[in-house]
Amino acid sequence: MNWNLNDLYKGFDDTYQKDLDTFAQKLDAYKALVKNDDHLSDLALLEAYLRFQEETETLVHNLYAFASLTSATDVTNQEALSYMAKLQKLFSSVTKENVLMTRFIKDLDLKALAKESALVNQYLYVLTLEQKSASHLLSEAEEVLYSKMRQIASSQWQQLQGVLTANLNVQMGDQTITLSEVRNLAYDNSQQVRKQAYEAELKSYEPIADAVSMSLSNIKREVVEMNQLRGYESALEKTLESSHMEKKTLDAMIEAMMSYRPHFANYLKEKAAYLGHENGLPFYDLFAPIGKLSKSYTFEEAQTTVLDAFYGFSSRLGDFAKRAFDNHWIDAFPKKGKRGGAFCSNQPQIKQSRFLLNFTGSLSDVSTLAHELGHGYHGDVISNEAPLNWSYPMPLAETASIFCETIVMNKLYAGLNTDEERLSVLEISLQGDTQVIIDILSRYMFENKLFEHAGMPISKDQMKSFMLDAQKQAYQDGLDENNLHPYMWLNKGHYYSAGLNYYNFPYAFGLLFGKGLYALYEQNPEAFLKNYDNLLALTGKASVEDAAKSMGIDVTDKAFWMTSLEAVKKDIDKVIDLMHKTK
Repeated sequence: MNWNLNDLYKGFDDTYQKDLDTFAQKLDAYKALVKNDDHLSDLALLEAYLRFQEETETLVHNLYAFASLTSATDVTNQEALSYMAKLQKLFSSVTKENVLMTRFIKDLDLKALAKESALVNQYLYVLTLEQKSASHLLSEAEEVLYSKMRQIASSQWQQLQGVLTANLNVQMGDQTITLSEVRNLAYDNSQQVRKQAYEAELKSYEPIADAVSMSLSNIKREVVEMNQLRGYESALEKTLESSHMEKKTLDAMIEAMMSYRPHFANYLKEKAAYLGHENGLPFYDLFAPIGKLSKSYTFEEAQTTVLDAFYGFSSRLGDFAKRAFDNHWIDAFPKKGKRGGAFCSNQPQIKQSRFLLNFTGSLSDVSTLAHELGHGYHGDVISNEAPLNWSYPMPLAETASIFCETIVMNKLYAGLNTDEERLSVLEISLQGDTQVIIDILSRYMFENKLFEHAGMPISKDQMKSFMLDAQKQAYQDGLDENNLHPYMWLNKGHYYSAGLNYYNFPYAFGLLFGKGLYALYEQNPEAFLKNYDNLLALTGKASVEDAAKSMGIDVTDKAFWMTSLEAVKKDIDKVIDLMHKTK
C-alpha cells in the first residue's frame, strides 16, 4: 500500500529536470517583468504579474510535491532533500522582486482596477490580503538576506526534528520498533502493553531531547525576532492574519472551550474508574479502548467502512474516496524512515491528492483515514477554482476533514446493537473530541509559554515543565498528574515550522465548526448539500467569518461555540451512562 506518484513524475529524471529548468526560466522572466522597462500601465503590469503567478502555480506544485512526498516516506532520501533545497533557493532568488511587487500592489486602487479587469476581479480577495501584508515587509535587502538565512536556520532545525524522530529506534521489550509503531500501541487492548509502550516511548526520547529542544527553541527565537522586525505584536497576531481570522473569533472559541473543561475532566475520571484507576486517568490509558468492540480492521475493511459512509452522504464524496483507493493515492502503513502521523497533500493542479497514514488497524485509524480523505475532498472542490484561489487558511482547512470523520463515526454507531458496542464506538469518537478540544488547549497554552520565554534559549527541562503545566491546566483533575506526558512537544511536527505557528487552535475550530455544520445537515440534508461545496469553494477567497456567514453561522459569537460544545457534552453524558451500565 505505497502511494503512486507517477502522475507527478516517475522520478528525479529528465522530465523533472526539464520542469525545474523551465521554472528557473520563468523566474528570470519575472525579474524582467518587475523591472518594467516597457513602462506598462498599472493594470497591465498587475495582470502580467497575475498571469505569471497562475503559470508557475502548477509547475511549483508538481516540483515541490514530488520532492516533499518522496521525502515523507523516506526522510533519508538525499536526492529528494537536495531538490527541496534547490527549489527553496529558487524561491528565495526572487525575494527582492516579490517585495517590489507587493509594494507596487500596496498603492493600487484594487476595487477600481477590478472593475476594468475580470482577472483582477477574480483575485481581488487575494490581492487585498497581499496589499495588507505590505506594511510588515522589511527592505528588499533584508528580505533577501532573511530568505537565504532561513534555509540554514529554521528550515534546518525543522528538518533535524523530522530526521531524529523518523529514525528513532524504540526498544519495546526485546523488539526494536519505530516511534509511529510505539505510539500506535496507545490504542492496544492490553493495559500492560499500553503502559509498557508509554514508558518505552518516554525513554526513547531521552537521547534526542537536547537536540530537539534546541531545534524548537531556535525556531521560536527566530520567529520572535522576525515578528518584531516586521512590526507584529506577537506570533499570534501574525497567525490570525495568515488565518484570515479575527481575534474576537478565537477569543470566543477559547473562552467556550475553557468553560467546558470540567465536563471533560469528569469523563476522564469516570474512564479512570472504569479501568481501575483511583487518581485520574494515566496518560497511557487516554486512548484505551473500552466496551466490547475489540475489532482490528484490515485496510480493505477500513476502505469499505469509509466508502459506505461517504456514499450515504453524497455520491460526489463517495466517488472521490473511491478514486483515491483505486488509483493508489495512499501510503498506508508504518515503516522505518517514514515520517509519523498522517497528512493529506492536495494537488489541485492534477485534480488529485496524496494521503500519508501510519495505519495499524484500530478504529481510530479508520477515523484518521476518513479525516484525511475529507481534506482531499476539500482539495477536489477547490481544484475547480482559479489557481491563486487554491490556498485556504488553517482554521477552514479542518472543516471537511472533521465533517467526514463525523459521517463515518455516526454511520458506525447507527449500525450497532449492544450497549458495549455503542460504548466502544462512541468513546473512541469522544477520545478524538477530547484531543481536539482539551489537548489542543494544552498545546495552545504550551505555545503561549514558549513565546513568553523565546527571547532566551529554552532547555528540554523547561519545555517538559511547560508541557506538564499546560496539561494540568487543560485536563484539570481528569488525568493522573503523576502519569502525564512531558515530551508531547517533541513528537508534534506542527511546532517546528517558523511559518506556521499556533498550528493547534485550527483543529478545535474545525471540530466545533464541523459539529455546527453537521447539526445544519441533520436539520435539512437537501438544503445543506446545495450549500456545502460552495462553503468549501469560498475558503480560498473569503475570511473565516464571511465563509461561515454563507452557512448562516456567526463564529464571533460565543453562543455558537457553546452550542457545538453542548453537543459534545451530550456524548460525554452518553458515554458515562454506558460505562455505568456495562461495568
